[in-house]
Amino acid sequence: MSTGVRTVEARNPIVETYSRLAREYDEEANFLSCWGRASARALSAIRLRDDYSVIADVGCGTGRALQALASTAPPHTQFIGIDPAENMCRIAAEKAAANKAVQIRLGAFEKIPLETASVDYLYSILAFHWVTDPAASVAEIARVLKPNGEMDLFFIGRDNGREFIQKTSAIFLKYMGPALLLDSARLRKQLTREAASQLFSTAFASPRLSVEESLTTYYDTLEGHWSWWVRVEGHFVKIPQEKKTACDREVREALQSLAGPRGIPYTIHELHVKLRRPDPPH
Repeated sequence: MSTGVRTVEARNPIVETYSRLAREYDEEANFLSCWGRASARALSAIRLRDDYSVIADVGCGTGRALQALASTAPPHTQFIGIDPAENMCRIAAEKAAANKAVQIRLGAFEKIPLETASVDYLYSILAFHWVTDPAASVAEIARVLKPNGEMDLFFIGRDNGREFIQKTSAIFLKYMGPALLLDSARLRKQLTREAASQLFSTAFASPRLSVEESLTTYYDTLEGHWSWWVRVEGHFVKIPQEKKTACDREVREALQSLAGPRGIPYTIHELHVKLRRPDPPH
């Protein structure tokens, strides 16, 4: 299968920033951050069946999870990585160039570039919370999955980063004002478990569908914490450039005040949407 990257029409500030910072995404600091560790935890929970023929990774980034799974899958399994950020796709395609079982396509949850009922298993690690249209995204997932297709979606919930938010909200309000702060918050969909269940139940029925949630606290140094925040979160904080230096100083001081013997805490609220085949009749 080809690893060529195709053009996608959609553009938004989140996608543009991830594309611009794509080369930094595979740096060690990212792997060691709370986000890197949460991604590794989600990846370790994925179990591939031998009878999957087509597997899709939506929001594949630079293809790290895709390559890890493809390296241990049966030779007949085809993998398709999909991401809206062009430079992420280019890096993923470079990694997959020698593996004919892996294809990389430019696309997004809202418009998945796959045929109807073509996917046996779809997964996504820490990407669904960036969708612009949750209902359309769920409908697209339902469209591309086969009738008995399975799925694992790991994404961020409503109560994510509570320590960070409690310490920094007043600072961001001071430097951004309420309108910009609200605009920034709206860029990430922040669902409760109940809201996620309601959303996905519009396309999938129980008992096949289930939604789990977890709250896991990770610890890091100030520099480690700062590096992921600047790279992964900081892109949507629209602070005027002339105020940014002062704001950054206050945020760093606020984060440092959280430090304890284990480091600076950050609690990730993760939602895990699972879709499984029905149990065979007895």
